[in-house]
Amino acid sequence: MLKLHLEDSLAPEGWRFDGRRWWCGASWVEPFAHPAIEHVAFVARQPRRAVLIVREVATGQPQMTTYRQSVSSTGYQRMLDQAEQWPLHAMRVEVTDGQPVRITCGPRGVAPLYLRATHGRLDASWDVLDLNPDPGDLDEREVAAYLAYRPRYSTTTVFRGVHRLTERATASWTPTGGLALTYPEPALHSLPRILRDDADPVAAFTGLLRQEITARPLTADQCAVELSGGMDSTMTALAAAEAVGPARTAALLLGGPAGAQQTRRRNQISERAGLGPDVTVPVEDCAPFRSGGRRTNGRPWSPLDGTYAEAMSELYACLRDAGVRWVLTGVGGDELCFQRPEERARSGDPWNLRPIPGHLGPQARRHIPHLTEDLAPASVLHASTVASVGVHSATAMRHGLWPISPLATPLILRFAESLPHAWRRNKHLMRRLLERAGYSAEVAHPPVPENFTTICENAMRHHGRPLLESWLPDLRLAKSGLIDAHQLTTQCASVATTGRGASELYRPLALEASLRALTAACP
Repeated sequence: MLKLHLEDSLAPEGWRFDGRRWWCGASWVEPFAHPAIEHVAFVARQPRRAVLIVREVATGQPQMTTYRQSVSSTGYQRMLDQAEQWPLHAMRVEVTDGQPVRITCGPRGVAPLYLRATHGRLDASWDVLDLNPDPGDLDEREVAAYLAYRPRYSTTTVFRGVHRLTERATASWTPTGGLALTYPEPALHSLPRILRDDADPVAAFTGLLRQEITARPLTADQCAVELSGGMDSTMTALAAAEAVGPARTAALLLGGPAGAQQTRRRNQISERAGLGPDVTVPVEDCAPFRSGGRRTNGRPWSPLDGTYAEAMSELYACLRDAGVRWVLTGVGGDELCFQRPEERARSGDPWNLRPIPGHLGPQARRHIPHLTEDLAPASVLHASTVASVGVHSATAMRHGLWPISPLATPLILRFAESLPHAWRRNKHLMRRLLERAGYSAEVAHPPVPENFTTICENAMRHHGRPLLESWLPDLRLAKSGLIDAHQLTTQCASVATTGRGASELYRPLALEASLRALTAACP
């Protein structure tokens, strides 16, 4: 939710706002320009210090209308305490005489900050591309984790010089000492409980969702809900319809029988809930690595972006052009109904873990045993949720949209964790809500799986594989030992012959394409 550039020593009382950025000498901080975001600087003289607070606007809270306020030491501490208790997402930049600059963030993971310290300067942004990452300076362990589908949540990224400010963490920086990142204490989580006889989990869940959405002053004409028709997005859509009104709906549309079912289900949900106009993009038209897309025309793009970045960018551009400013998502729903390992063992539900790809090179394979080392401590939200929120945030914000993910919030996760296993398994809580609301069996229990698996398979078979094969003689990842070129060549040939397993080519191609585009863009 902010970008910054810091250099030299900063005078706490020197911050001034010019309508876009806060300036202090040659240093600046730029809050995300959006009606969802407010910001203010508080300055105290004894000792000399300042704090810049950037946060989501909250319903019922006095908005910060004075850009810079001088306060006493007592008032300054009170402002810090209030910032700590802010109910929505917030970040702080603190400058104190004789102390490192401190940057802190909350637990929600929205718009995570990426940082790069070089030559006595610190640059940070919610968009990693702003930091001009060096495609030739890769963190091998992070690359191995990416290629092996073993996600890591920590301060490191695939670029060695670029760091992530993880949830509740603190970044400290001085021109001479550089950057240091400090993790918080591990977050505590709830265990399942026994429900009282009169307990109504559906009503409680509905109330919490409505509470989360109404925590922001939203209007239906500037909101859209990503309504794919899946359980997670449907929960968000129903709550938004009740709390905000007839907001627009938006979705990437599938093809074939799954797409026909998706359309029927979306129509029923939208009509019964009283939602507004619909914006859709056929995902096949913007499939990964389709000719003319961002990842085939040489423009820089981030390897941290999602698989369907082209399609999501097209959808968000349509929403922006329709006047939408806030987009509500279903991110976090899968983790909300997370089953513990012992629960899966009792129920017999398998834990689906991808095998290590055969095309990993020796430099990647040597890191596989160490992928669980040096991770961030337990986060308030599940680490996979925080990571997903971060990916979603960057794509939305590049199009001027502010994302809201009601299912990815501490209070709702704590409620779900407290539910007995039976209410979480197979998303029983969500299906029960739909049944109670009178939706058809096709909405509550869709017979045809609706996912993008076939889209990725087709895209890699028809668009990705030929591109990857053309690069194989000069594959950068192979030269660094992170990919085994012989194994990948064999895999490409197998896909060409059998038409199966094409999606396994996605990650090596995605990373290779990103590195090539970033190299071409380097001055």
